[in-house]
Amino acid sequence: MGWSVKVATVKGIEIKVHLTFLLIILWAAVEGGTGIEGGLRGAVFGVVSTTLLFVCVVLHELGHSLQAMRYKVKVRDITLLPIGGVAQMESIPEKSSQELAISLAGPAVNFVIAGVLAPLALWILITQIATYLSRPVYLLSGTGQRLLGWILDGLFYGTDWKALVFYLLSMNMTLGIFNLIPAFPMDGGRVLRALLALRLDYLRATRIAVNVGRGLAVLLGVAGLMFFQFPLVLIAVFIYAGAGYERKMVEVKKALQGLQVRQAVTRQLQVVTPTTPLAHILDLIFHGYQSNFPVIEGRRLVGVLIREDILATLRERGPSVPVGQVMRTEFPVVNLSDSLLHVQQLIAKSGVKAVPVVEDGFFRGLITLDKINQTYALLSPRR
Repeated sequence: MGWSVKVATVKGIEIKVHLTFLLIILWAAVEGGTGIEGGLRGAVFGVVSTTLLFVCVVLHELGHSLQAMRYKVKVRDITLLPIGGVAQMESIPEKSSQELAISLAGPAVNFVIAGVLAPLALWILITQIATYLSRPVYLLSGTGQRLLGWILDGLFYGTDWKALVFYLLSMNMTLGIFNLIPAFPMDGGRVLRALLALRLDYLRATRIAVNVGRGLAVLLGVAGLMFFQFPLVLIAVFIYAGAGYERKMVEVKKALQGLQVRQAVTRQLQVVTPTTPLAHILDLIFHGYQSNFPVIEGRRLVGVLIREDILATLRERGPSVPVGQVMRTEFPVVNLSDSLLHVQQLIAKSGVKAVPVVEDGFFRGLITLDKINQTYALLSPRR
């Protein structure tokens, strides 16, 4: 994701902060500084509380990610945005028990954090009541109470750490419960699908979960309009759109599993050699419909020349560069009987937008993401 800065790495997962995240920190400082308490103390409280809340969001996403890694799912990174955290996974397992475990892991982290904070919040509450009633409390010795207060004051200097404890406790409970709402794109939608998929086909389970989520979104939107709570309306729109995207994604995935490379391969191709200059490639592009090229030396496939590399090299080095200095020499290959879903996943992992098709040791053609999309549009089954 562009405009992101890496700040840490956990178990090989890069933790990134999108530059727009600084806007939420600035907003927190302004809100805290102009609140009831106001001033520097309020601004510090706003920044610290918001930062710690997003630390909890990162831990939530790490819960999903580490659980996914147990099932051999590659997690690329976690990016912090003003709207929350996003974990980039290569795929979500269709095995119901695995999806269920991954989906529950995030909210479970929030409930664990809340469970850790709850005893401290209870101690604060009891001591406050005891102070109000002018009666001593002996949950800790006098020295122990002073030591705990000194540690907390040091950790949260300039903030009301007692209010911070209650804030983080309530927000983690809210995050955990909110994410368990049975509607995509929240974790609860995936939990519902995983439970349904124990008995039903995965696609049917997805459609039922999507309909449940959209029904809840409509109810939420109506409630927001009736009570003039427009944030609820925005959340409802977000849920409704997210549910539709999830259904579409699963339908596409299911359709691509049933289509083969032989139905989408481009066989009539212009081939080039490593010594061909890019100026000649430009002529081929301008006078034809081809923008990705197999590179052949003798009768052997030695590389793949893709559109993005051509354009980048033309901008930086000009048209006289030979193909051999631009072509990709490391690339996946597929055969005619592979599914289009397999090819799509290979393209996503490798970054090579044109994958060679090889059968019985012979080069048969290229397959691209554009051709996969065209084939899906023409051949995918309609309801």
